[in-house]
Formats: sequence, C-alpha cells, structure tokens
Amino acid sequence: MVYVRVHRLTTGAVSNGSSKEDTWKSDAKYTLREVLIVARGGSDLSNVQFYADIDGVPFFRPDVPAALLLPRAFERVKVGLAFAKGSSFNYKLTNNSGVSETYDIGLVLETEVWPPA
Repeated sequence: MVYVRVHRLTTGAVSNGSSKEDTWKSDAKYTLREVLIVARGGSDLSNVQFYADIDGVPFFRPDVPAALLLPRAFERVKVGLAFAKGSSFNYKLTNNSGVSETYDIGLVLETEVWPPA
C-alpha cells in the first residue's frame, strides 16, 4: 500500500524583488510526486520564479514560473523522483509579483511505510 504525505514549507514574507532560499532534509524514504505553491494572500504567481533541487541536482531547469505549480493548475508539473532519507530538498523562490507575499510550498510525498518517521 502507498501512503501520501504533504509536507508544507512556508517562506515567510518575501518582498517584491526579493528571493527566499531554504532546505528541508527528508526524514524517511519517499517518492516526491509533486511540488505545489500557493500564495497565502492570493497574489498572482505569474511573475514568481521557482527553482528546486534534491541534493544539488535540479529537477526544474533552470527554474519555472510558480503558476505552473498551483494545486488547481490543470497541467501542473509532475515530478516522480526518488527522495531518500537524509536527502535535502533545496529551493529558491523569487518574487516579482509587485507585492510582498508569503508562500506555502507543498511537497507531495509517497511512502510504503506508515508512519514514515
């Protein structure tokens, strides 16, 4: 049986023209299925760029508009990468939306063991 976990990372306020970078270390063996991004204040994601990698190997090259990663986007990007325990998910989000905004980044993770950690 496969179990799904959604792990949320929150950027805090990212002012217009600024970037936020952060890292999360995996606490179990997963498959990363999707990365979802939501602007808490509802601002448009068209001018927000997103870069991500696992252990330094990018899976969006070089980066993508965050609007492609909205949960309601019909053709959102699917990932499907092995994500080993102790591996690092690194991201950089650049906000050029015109307003300061806080973003939630959801990692949709699958595992065969529950609880995963």
